[in-house]
Amino acid sequence: MRNNVQHFIWSSILLVFVLASAGCAKTNSSSNVTGAVCYISLMNMAPYSSAVDISFNGTIVTESGGIKAGVYSTTYGSAKPGSYTVDFKVAGTDSLLYEIPAMMYDTNAFYTLILYNTAPKSPAVAAARITDDYSSVTQTNYAYYRFFNLSPDEANVDLYLGGTVEQTNRTPMDMLSNQTFDGFQPINPGTYNISVYNANTDTVLSSLNPDQLTPGTVYTVFLAGPSSNLTITSLAATY
Repeated sequence: MRNNVQHFIWSSILLVFVLASAGCAKTNSSSNVTGAVCYISLMNMAPYSSAVDISFNGTIVTESGGIKAGVYSTTYGSAKPGSYTVDFKVAGTDSLLYEIPAMMYDTNAFYTLILYNTAPKSPAVAAARITDDYSSVTQTNYAYYRFFNLSPDEANVDLYLGGTVEQTNRTPMDMLSNQTFDGFQPINPGTYNISVYNANTDTVLSSLNPDQLTPGTVYTVFLAGPSSNLTITSLAATY
């Protein structure tokens, strides 16, 4: 995983600054670890919802105006390890859309928080925390990837890399019920045409042409948006 720092689409500085004084040391640790951090990324993948404010233990960590649908962090922000309750509210209001109950965020662990619509063309939302496990990323001569279907409107899709089908019948947010989809798969480095098809058909839903998958780099490839405006993103993991 690369550690060359990019920037959040919103303010990563705000996330880091607020959480640096909000947490506590990892439980089961014999003593507080000076400078210990965990890493968190945020995604609003709910195209039928509003912009959202996100708060950790009641403290808003997103900039004024919130995070609009389709916006995601392009790098992990660092935070002090500890227990956090995460609230997603309509931006600028106290209207709670969803709450991820208190969970531990451990030292040197990586997490992705995703807000998503729970049904096609529906404003109903939920949110989930995914633990990003990079332990399988062991060989620098490979690139690594995982694929998420984050579009609420596309019930079953196939992922093609370079004209070869790699994953089939992927459903929205299916990594929550099948955690093997959270894991990263090795692939030979190179330039790939990335396409998502309606499952078991020749119908292309969206394409990303071409994309360079470089050795020693880890990517999350995801389909997002409503059926009228689907996009594919190949996001390199950075922190």
